[in-house]
Amino acid sequence: MAGENYAFNKKKKTGALDFITSPENTGVVVESGSLITHQNGRKLGKLHIYYDQRTKPCQISTDCDANVCDDGTTPVRKETDVTISNCISTPVRSYSAADMEALCLDPETFMRMRGFSDLIAAKEVLDVRLLAHLDAQIGKNFHFDGTETSAGNYKEITLIANDTNSQPIPLPGNWSNILLDWQNNQMEGVPAIIGQGYIEQFAKLHQMSCCNATTPYGEANINSDARFYLSQNGNAVLDDNGVIVTAFGIHHFLFFNENRLIQDVGNTPTGIHLVVPDPHGYPFDWNLDIIWDECNKIWKMQYSLMWGVFNIYQDDSFAGAGEDTSPDVSPDCADELDGMLGTFGYRVLKAS
Repeated sequence: MAGENYAFNKKKKTGALDFITSPENTGVVVESGSLITHQNGRKLGKLHIYYDQRTKPCQISTDCDANVCDDGTTPVRKETDVTISNCISTPVRSYSAADMEALCLDPETFMRMRGFSDLIAAKEVLDVRLLAHLDAQIGKNFHFDGTETSAGNYKEITLIANDTNSQPIPLPGNWSNILLDWQNNQMEGVPAIIGQGYIEQFAKLHQMSCCNATTPYGEANINSDARFYLSQNGNAVLDDNGVIVTAFGIHHFLFFNENRLIQDVGNTPTGIHLVVPDPHGYPFDWNLDIIWDECNKIWKMQYSLMWGVFNIYQDDSFAGAGEDTSPDVSPDCADELDGMLGTFGYRVLKAS
């Protein structure tokens, strides 16, 4: 009876997690023991990051008398700390010896299946947290038509309409606005689109539009234009039909495993502290802790992980001199991308 659609086996699509750990997004960054620090008695993983501002047009001279004898300016390298301090863990599961004896399955298989189900739920929660991170990283969106959307806000775009028969049809002509905005923000490659709702319906209809004579600008699909990641947590986190548009290589998933430091010395016949690969193929590892309660004859186990996210675009990556986010040694002019963080918000609408 416990087949493909058994209630125990149901799971959501986790597009934010799929995006940030995908090979196109350079996978994940794995920790080493040297990253462990302590703060108020709590273990943390910390990275110290250096980054540079780009050369701005105002620094380029058109003076024919300019030469290397002129006063120079020393490029200033910026730096920041990235702390891996977010925690996620599955429920502590306890299994009594008496219960194990009554199982049809052997205890090892039963405990493994229960643990794998716990990890599915943990990754759904992780997807929610990653969506919230992306939402908080929405910067300015400089549109191709000269307008802009301020940081933290979503631009509305109509991607679906109804024809005279009330049949929903995609509007790929409007879809081009997202791609043109993307190009205007000087992004490279194709964008990653994360969300659910009307954007999911648009992607499905657009895939069918090559054979739909009533659809203008019909194309076979949008795969060549963008990468769509369905997150079934999207409407809950981003509000209905909110969509994150971001670039590959900007947001990096970081993690470390405490057990990697103690598994060689902390394991005993009644306590095991392991580092195990994610059983569903995600490119990070989990702490697995198993202990045996001798007095009550109970096994107890839990999976856990410490993680963080780093955006290579910082608030002062494109800032000008004198701004709160930039020291006075920065180039003394504004950058046309000031406020852009490589992540944009859109609200997909359906025309009546």
